[in-house]
Amino acid sequence: MSGGRPLRFDPTQANGLQRLVAAWARLCAERRGLALLLLLLLSLGLGLPAGWQVIQNGAPVDFTPQAMFIDKGPEVAQLREAELHFGREDNDLVLIVRGAVATAEGAAYVAALHGALEGSPLVERVDSPHNAGLLTQVDGALTELRPGADSPGAVGLRALAEAPATRRLLVSEDLDTVAVRARIQRERRAVAELSPAVASLVAAAEAVPRPAGVELLLTGVPFVRTDVVARMNADQLRFFPLVAIIFAGTIVLLFRRVRLGLAPLLAVVVADLWAMAALVLAGTTFNLLSVLVPTLVIVIGAADGIHITTAYRELRVAGLDRAAALERTLPDMLLACWLTTFTTAAGFASLLVADTQVIRAFGFQSSIAMLITFLGVIFVLPALLAWVPEHRVVAPARASDGRVFAAIDRLTATRPGAVLLACVALSLGAAALGSQVQSNSRLLEMYPPGTETHRAVTTSQDELAGVIPMFFYMEGPPGALITPEALDRQRALEAALRAEPAVRWTSSPAGALDELHRALTGEGGGPQSREAAAQELLLAEMSGAAPLRGLLDEEQARGRVLALVRDDGGRSMLEARDRLVARAAEVMAGAPEQAVLTGDGLLAAIGVNGLIHDLLWGVVLVFGVVAATLVLVSRDLKMALLACIPNTLPLLFTLATLRLIGADLQTSNIVSFTVAVGLAVDDTIHFLVRYRSERAQGHGADEAIRRTILGAGDAIVFTSVLLVAGFGVLTLSELTSTKHFGLLSSVTMVAALAGDLLMLPALLHLMERGRARAQRAPAPGR
Repeated sequence: MSGGRPLRFDPTQANGLQRLVAAWARLCAERRGLALLLLLLLSLGLGLPAGWQVIQNGAPVDFTPQAMFIDKGPEVAQLREAELHFGREDNDLVLIVRGAVATAEGAAYVAALHGALEGSPLVERVDSPHNAGLLTQVDGALTELRPGADSPGAVGLRALAEAPATRRLLVSEDLDTVAVRARIQRERRAVAELSPAVASLVAAAEAVPRPAGVELLLTGVPFVRTDVVARMNADQLRFFPLVAIIFAGTIVLLFRRVRLGLAPLLAVVVADLWAMAALVLAGTTFNLLSVLVPTLVIVIGAADGIHITTAYRELRVAGLDRAAALERTLPDMLLACWLTTFTTAAGFASLLVADTQVIRAFGFQSSIAMLITFLGVIFVLPALLAWVPEHRVVAPARASDGRVFAAIDRLTATRPGAVLLACVALSLGAAALGSQVQSNSRLLEMYPPGTETHRAVTTSQDELAGVIPMFFYMEGPPGALITPEALDRQRALEAALRAEPAVRWTSSPAGALDELHRALTGEGGGPQSREAAAQELLLAEMSGAAPLRGLLDEEQARGRVLALVRDDGGRSMLEARDRLVARAAEVMAGAPEQAVLTGDGLLAAIGVNGLIHDLLWGVVLVFGVVAATLVLVSRDLKMALLACIPNTLPLLFTLATLRLIGADLQTSNIVSFTVAVGLAVDDTIHFLVRYRSERAQGHGADEAIRRTILGAGDAIVFTSVLLVAGFGVLTLSELTSTKHFGLLSSVTMVAALAGDLLMLPALLHLMERGRARAQRAPAPGR
C-alpha cells in the first residue's frame, strides 16, 4: 500500500485516553491470554444477567401502532382523558368472515366462532351478529331482540345491516361480510402477554370447521402487534447470521487472510453483545425500528475495525513488531474512530427532537449502542489481533486496485472542475426528483400489499367499518350531555363526521338515545328534556340493555361522538381535521360542554405532518455536529465547510430514491435521512485525517491527495461496500419499513462513496490551487 501512515502517536503529547489504550495494547501484545480472560469476564458480567432477564421476561420487543404517533399536544391529552373513562379500542381481535355468511351454514359457522371465543377465559366479551341486539317493544315492555340468533341467515343479517349501530360495524351492506370482535383481557398490554392469548384464540377459531364458500381473515390491533413482533424477531434471526457471513467473506477478501480478516468482525460482534446486554439491563424495549439496532451495530461498527486493522497491517509491513504496531495503531486511530462514532451517534441522537415515540426511542437506543460498540471495538480488537500469527500479517497485491485509485486521482487532479460540475448536475437532478416527495403515512405502512394482514385490513375498511377510530371527545357538567340542546349538537357533529368521504361508521349518545326513544315511543327524534332522557336510560338499564356503552359515562358529563374511518393516509386525514374542527367551532359556540377532535388516526396524521419539521431540525443538528467535527479534524474552517458539501449528496439521492420507488415520506423511513448524514461523514473524516497526516509529513497538496486516495481508498471502498451489503440484507424483510430503511441506507452509502472519492478530492484540489494562486499574487500597491 502506498502513501504515508496515519497520524503518529507521540507519548509525550498523548492525552489520558490515548495513554490508556496504548497501555491496553501493550498488555494485549505482551500478555494476550490475560487480556482475553479480562474481556471474557467482562462479557460474562454483562451477558449472564441480561440473558437471565430475557429468559425470565421474554425478549424485550414490542410494537404498538400508537408508538408511531405523536405523544404530546392537546389532541393527545384529550385522547388519554377519553381512554381513562371509556377504555382503549385497541385490544379487539377481529375475525372477518367473508362469503356465504347469509346462508344457514354461514350463520352456524359465525355462531360457532362466537361460542369458541366467548368460552375462552382470555376474553372479556365478544361482539358479533350472533349476539348483536336491537331494542324494541314487545307487549309494552322494552326488549332487546337478537336478529342474528333468532333469525339466522339473510333475514337476521338484513335487520342488523339496516340498524345504525351495527351497519358496517358487524355486517356489510351487501351481507357478504361480517365481523366477530373479541375483546382480550385489558390487563394484557405487552406483546409478551398478548402473544399467547392471540395464538390461543386464533387456534380456537381455526379449529371451528369452516363451510365451503366461507373465508376467514384475521386483523385487529392485538393480532397486528403480535404479527409485527414475530416478523421482526424472524428478521433478526435471518439478518444477523446473514450479515455476519457476508461481512466475514468481504473482510477476508479485503485482507487476503482469514484470521486477520475475522478479527475486526469478531470484535464488533462482541461489542454488539455488550451493547445489547447493556440496553436490556437498562430496561429497554425494542420497537419496530430499534429492533434493527443489533444488525445496524454490526453493519456500522465493522468500519472502525477495518480501519484499525488496516493501519495495524501497514505498521507491521513497515517493520514494526506486534507490540510496537499495536501500541501505536490504537492511539493513532483513536481520534478518527471516535469522531466517526460520534458523528454517527449524533445522527441517531438528532432523532430525539421528533414528536414520534418510535423515532425517539430508535434514536436513543442506536446512539447508546454505537458509543458502547466503539469502546468494545477499541478494547476487543487489539486482543484478537495479538493472536494473529506473524506470517499471517502480510501486504496483499494491489495491482488492479492501485490502478483504479490512480485513475480516480488523475481524474480529480486534472479535471477537478468537470468532476465537480458533474456531481453538482447529478445533485440538482436528485433534488428535482426529491422535491416531489410528500409526507404521508398509513397506520399499517409496514405491510406490503398482498400480505394476509394487509388484505384483512383492506377488506375491513372496504366492506365493514374500518379500523381507525376518530372521535369528538365531549366534556361538561354532570347531566349536560343529555339535554335536548346538547343532543342536537351531538347530531350535528355526527352529521359532520358522516359527511367525510373516509368515514365508514358513526355513533353518538344522541343517535343511541334516538334509537332508544323510537323503540319506547314509536316516534322519531329524541327525548324532549334531560329528565325524559334520564328516564329512558333507566328503562334501558332495567331491561338489561346498554345502548350507550362506550359513548356516555354514568354522570352524563363525558361522551364521544365516534367514527371509524378508512385509512386514506395522513394528508387526507388532516384535511378532514380542518373541516371538522371548523364545523365544531360553529356547533359548539356558547355551549356549556366542549368538544375536541382526537383519536389514533388523527394523531397519526398530525405526527406525519410534523415529519418534515423533525427532518429539517434533525438534519440541521447533524450538520452542525458534522461541521464542528470536520473543523476539529482539519483545523481549517474553509476546508471543513467544503468537506460538508459532499455530505449533502446522500440526502438528495435518498430523497430521489423515495420518489423513484413511489414511496411517501413516512414515520418508518424518516430516520434514513438523519442517519444518512451521520454515516456519510465517517469516510470524509478518515479521508481528511489521512490528508492532514500527509501534509504534516511535508507533501504538497496534490501529492497528499494522491497518497490519501491510494492509501485510504481501500478501507473507504471496502467499508462502504460492507455497509451497502449489510443494509442491502434488510431489503429481504417482509416488513416494508425495514425494507425501505435498508434500501435508502444502501443508496446513502453509495452516494457518500462517490462524494468522498470524487467530489471531495476535486474540491480540495480547487481550494488548494486557489490558495496557491493567492499566495503567488503580488501584494496590493507593490
